[in-house]
Amino acid sequence: MPKLWMMILLVAAIQVPTIVRAGLFDPPDPKIFARKEDRLRARLFRVPCTEADVGRGCQRSGSRMWREAPCTYATGANMIGRLPTEECYRMDKARRFSGIWIDEFEGQKFILEGMMPPEWPRTNPGSPGWKKAAERAQAASIWLDASRVKLGHSYSGHKRRIEFIGRKTRYTGSYGHMGLSGNEIIVDRLISVEDVAE
Repeated sequence: MPKLWMMILLVAAIQVPTIVRAGLFDPPDPKIFARKEDRLRARLFRVPCTEADVGRGCQRSGSRMWREAPCTYATGANMIGRLPTEECYRMDKARRFSGIWIDEFEGQKFILEGMMPPEWPRTNPGSPGWKKAAERAQAASIWLDASRVKLGHSYSGHKRRIEFIGRKTRYTGSYGHMGLSGNEIIVDRLISVEDVAE
């Protein structure tokens, strides 16, 4: 039994960043996915699995069954992988971006030049207006994938002014660490980068 709970937690941890929603607490929106198979998975996401579904969009572990999230695939016994962002989601064409990249561990973000995103709510999640404030902050957040240009990470809240050519997700959803960013931009080519004095 403990092994089953560990596997369920692993599945949840892997799937959380891949489940893109219209709002922070909504099921996946099919229109944002690039592949037809993932759009179908999004439409069926809240539909319980049946015996006939196992191996066709549903997985089984012992007596438990669960539906595969969009952009995920089985990599082995009770293991799940996920597609890269650009294969999973519909992306805009490459263009020039500039702004401030704040490099924090599990919380890095990109702020477009001239923008001031809303702050995350600091109140109790049960308080009035919390959900709306959280969804507004999440939708305005941008996760920056700079892995292709080997920019490196400091994970200390270090700020850099950065200009680059990149591709942004077409639709607002849940991207980046734990799905807490409303958009993701993939850096394809770095133009300039400079440290910002604190």
